[in-house]
Amino acid sequence: MMVVYALYGVAALVVLAPVAIAFGSSPRGTSVVYGTSLMITLTLGVIALLCLFGYSDPSTVTLPLGLPWLGAHFRIDALAAFFLVVVNLGGASASLFALGYGRHEDSPQRVLPFYPAYLAAMNLVVMADDAFSFLVSWEFMSLTSWALVIAHHRISENVRAGYIYLVMASFGTLALLLAFGLLGGPDGAYAFDAIRESQKSSGLAALVLIAAARHLTRKAAEHLLEEWSR
Repeated sequence: MMVVYALYGVAALVVLAPVAIAFGSSPRGTSVVYGTSLMITLTLGVIALLCLFGYSDPSTVTLPLGLPWLGAHFRIDALAAFFLVVVNLGGASASLFALGYGRHEDSPQRVLPFYPAYLAAMNLVVMADDAFSFLVSWEFMSLTSWALVIAHHRISENVRAGYIYLVMASFGTLALLLAFGLLGGPDGAYAFDAIRESQKSSGLAALVLIAAARHLTRKAAEHLLEEWSR
């Protein structure tokens, strides 16, 4: 199943993070980390394209992780495949650019470990098929991107941007928790399939929309902070 192959790619990116710690101070560390990230993201992009153009049916997998009664659900359908193409096209482009640009980084140890972890988290967000896996993946992505924001911590503006980022991320997480709590209901049906099949009142749908809009607004502001801190 394509989702399993994609998860292998994500696992490779996660493993690359501690490898980057070991080789971060090496002259070849930058080339190893960014070059491997480039190959992995290209592979994930090809998998996504195959799913997008119908060469593979939608696939799901449940791992024995997360909440005991739920597990960790992951899925690739046409919509997820489209966003996986976007994510990995951007990741491959950034990795290719970083092969040259990263050589001029003064403190590569502060960047290299978090870069592949951030790419892995973005892929997990798109493939997550239950509320708990989505939240964990989303916050993993937020934390790794925060680490990249404050990589140049001696610049006071970056430190301030990182602090604001964490505060906004906390409020955004609360909004997401509220939205998924309302969608899951008292039975704790947090799998996205169960959420899609359940009937929601118009008032509840409005509350979920407000909470989701609050989180999306916060996330857009975070990306502005990331750009400003560079």
